[in-house]
Amino acid sequence: METTTTQPDGVGKRAVRGTFWSFLSYTSGRVVTFVTTLVLARLLAPEEFGVIAYCTIVIAYLDLLNNFGVGHALIARRDRLEAAQNAAFVVSVGSGVALYAATWVAAPSLAAFFNEPQVTPLLRVLSIGLILVGFGTVPMAMLQRDLRFKAYLLPGIIRNVIRAIVAVGMAWQGFGVWSLVVSELVNKVLEVIIPWWIVRWRPTRAFDPQVMREMLGYGIHITGVSLVGSFMVNVDYLLVGRLLGAAALGYYTMAFRIPELVIRSVSQIVSTVAFPVLAHTQSNPEKTHEVYFAYLRYMSLVTFPTGVGLALLSPALVQVFFAEVWRPMIAPMQFIALASAFSIVSYLSGVIYNALGRPDLTFKLSLVKLPVVVVVLYIGTFWNIAGVAAGHVALTFLCMALDLVMIQRVTKAPLKGVLEAVRPAVLGTAAMAVAATALMLALTDAWLQAAIIPLAGAGTYIGAVWFAGRDTLLQARTMLRASLARS
Repeated sequence: METTTTQPDGVGKRAVRGTFWSFLSYTSGRVVTFVTTLVLARLLAPEEFGVIAYCTIVIAYLDLLNNFGVGHALIARRDRLEAAQNAAFVVSVGSGVALYAATWVAAPSLAAFFNEPQVTPLLRVLSIGLILVGFGTVPMAMLQRDLRFKAYLLPGIIRNVIRAIVAVGMAWQGFGVWSLVVSELVNKVLEVIIPWWIVRWRPTRAFDPQVMREMLGYGIHITGVSLVGSFMVNVDYLLVGRLLGAAALGYYTMAFRIPELVIRSVSQIVSTVAFPVLAHTQSNPEKTHEVYFAYLRYMSLVTFPTGVGLALLSPALVQVFFAEVWRPMIAPMQFIALASAFSIVSYLSGVIYNALGRPDLTFKLSLVKLPVVVVVLYIGTFWNIAGVAAGHVALTFLCMALDLVMIQRVTKAPLKGVLEAVRPAVLGTAAMAVAATALMLALTDAWLQAAIIPLAGAGTYIGAVWFAGRDTLLQARTMLRASLARS
């Protein structure tokens, strides 16, 4: 069964609409997740968040092996789509079953590594999600390929609400860490059902061994990049959990979760939308530059001020929304917010390499970065979780410099264009930080800080951006209106 795919004509408009609806979908889901997290933080202990974090580290890593990158290969595919869809389905389902069996056997050894007996039963139940993800790979890839993000909006909101109800309800009834496990499995079931219901794709008997080899050839590079990248992303969790214990990992996980919900989801949106868009422009270097600079410009307008503002407000937010027991998460949350704000630059670089059919470049760069990441974060453990989080800030700017050099060499995108793209966001964020800091010194009450500073900071930021580059705001407003009108 062939699917309707987007054409190069009008890809910029599709990118804007796709980004808007994807952002709306993710934002609505993140709002539900954020509220759920605040409630669960008062029902569960930091140690329970730490125990489940041990399991999610393992599952997140195995998820990358689950389809050997054939989902990305399907998005980038331009011919023989029916055979490609069938090949991707066979690979993803088969790998899901195999990884579930392997996880069941390995669970006791992993529990011994983390020195936490509860990991064995928890991991064995959570790993059922590996099979479920395998069944959902092809429909979700087809949604992304065709930029059909609006269709996923309402079902996605419903999925997050159901997940939240299950988690909070079970935690309220005293199920402890199992409330997180069951809610995650419910989430995985819905993640499979919804794309199948929207796309209504069914596998056929069309099969081409050559297509299978091509899909796996492309996917292996993606998987290699993802494995190295996942280790880089999760090595801090491994170090904190192994060296500092479950309680420290619980604090660190929560400190990471808030910036992740507020900022890092933007990176996921960019990847989801930009990858298929850039794949359509891969034969046109000038168009690739245009799309790259546009994404960088508008995403920096969101992530830069949000990350810096969250870092400044972290003490007040933890005091207002969390119990006193969570106070140790303040310092790491501040550092992680800063790192998350500027990581969008490196994140976009990897998307470009993959979209241009060069995932090997991302893989090679990841291998170069990996030992540096491990050493810096290991040294950070000497200063507890705050030291590890501070290491993320240093690594963010180091990796950003390396990625900008490589982007310039590979795509010939001028560094001047990059600097021009982020200039309004940098100037606006600096002005906002000065205003917010002054208000924090004047207002000592945490509730007043949480209520007043975000509004004052946003007003200062918008005014500064208007002064530094009003064309950017006007273009964003025009494209948003066009997106809404067209949709």
